[in-house]
Amino acid sequence: MLNIDKLFKAAKAAGIDVFEARIGAQSKLSVAVFDSELENYTVADDGTFKVRGLVGGKCGVFTSDRADDEVIDIAIASLKESAEYGNPVDPEFFVDGSKYKYDKVDTFRAGLAQVPAERFIATAKNIAASALAADKRIEHVNVTLEYSDMTQRLINSKGLDVTGRANFALIFAEVKATDGKEVQSGSHYKIISDLDAFDADGFVKTLADDAIKQFGGGTVDTGKYDVVYSPDCTATLVQALCAGFSAFDAEQHMSLLEGKMGEQVFSPLFCVEQTPIGGDVFCSAFDDEGVPCKNMPLIDKGVPTGYVYDLETAKRAGVESTGNGKLVGGNIRPSIGYITVKNGNMTQAEVFAAVRDGLYITELNGVHSGLDGQSGNYSLQASGFVIKNGKLDRPASLITVAGNIMTDFANVKAVGNDEKLTYFAVKAPSVAIGGISVSGVKQEA
Repeated sequence: MLNIDKLFKAAKAAGIDVFEARIGAQSKLSVAVFDSELENYTVADDGTFKVRGLVGGKCGVFTSDRADDEVIDIAIASLKESAEYGNPVDPEFFVDGSKYKYDKVDTFRAGLAQVPAERFIATAKNIAASALAADKRIEHVNVTLEYSDMTQRLINSKGLDVTGRANFALIFAEVKATDGKEVQSGSHYKIISDLDAFDADGFVKTLADDAIKQFGGGTVDTGKYDVVYSPDCTATLVQALCAGFSAFDAEQHMSLLEGKMGEQVFSPLFCVEQTPIGGDVFCSAFDDEGVPCKNMPLIDKGVPTGYVYDLETAKRAGVESTGNGKLVGGNIRPSIGYITVKNGNMTQAEVFAAVRDGLYITELNGVHSGLDGQSGNYSLQASGFVIKNGKLDRPASLITVAGNIMTDFANVKAVGNDEKLTYFAVKAPSVAIGGISVSGVKQEA
């Protein structure tokens, strides 16, 4: 156990002008079930320990996965050594603890923390057994259930001392199915904060359908299509788009949104907010500098509202920090937190009906290599379903979708009300976009 007073006294004695410690702890329970048998069960405790400080005006850092008294001398010595080569940092960029008040977030659920391991195991086994029984074509099921309890404390020599705690369970399952001619796989996941409210039957149905509905599919003709992106696909593209809100990227002329703030860039149907204050696991009351986070619009009816700032970029711009400081290595950079794409007023079925003929894309692959964050262009392997006469028809696979996230979100035709909390730290619904280029098979002349 780390003695905080001893740590800060050692920093002061070593001549570190301003000192900051970031102490994280995570407890994780993991259950893996293959078919209906428990394959693995582990319980682990992990920690993170990061310190920053100024020595002669330059910032030094040290990081460890240990947080106890034995690491104090190493941390102080390493911080001083790294400061010799560190960047100059203004002392005012270390937050005065008396300056701010913080909104409350509801990210820790006591009821979930009290769930015994036996119940998590039983839940995973029941999902596997139910999936095997859902359809005779399903041969194998893998279920992983992970429960995490995370605490983060940020404390500095200027009186800042804030703590955040969050817990959640992630259930992820995969199935393999065969009809004697084809072999198909399907998957589904859900982030939950209340096991009592978890709809296991609905989860299993979605999981089984994801594999079974893929039988009898194939590619499509190359051409332009109206496309409905699933919540997960929408989240993937929105996450890339929102990187453009960084004030640092704008300073470096690397932002997609440079020169576009306050303009009608996107469809009026497209509304995006940053929502760190709330009850989802990705919420947080403070950023990595200790500045309070706040909910704020990012795109209001298609209009980007402004950049997000940390303390340093805010000072250069003559504005206040928006509470978006993110520690990357030893540097703080502005970064978007938890994002919500606002629901529309149409059910998913109504979105399909509005599109009438097109594609429903449920999976995008190769995002890290196939999406250029500076140009917005992307070309990604995809799969999903054909939409015919306003309803889902046959599966579509072996296709590539290509577009540009700026022009695509300018061509939004409909937004669903089927929002999903995704593991991209984005909550998003289905979104219909017109004129997406799809490569499948060449049409014969």
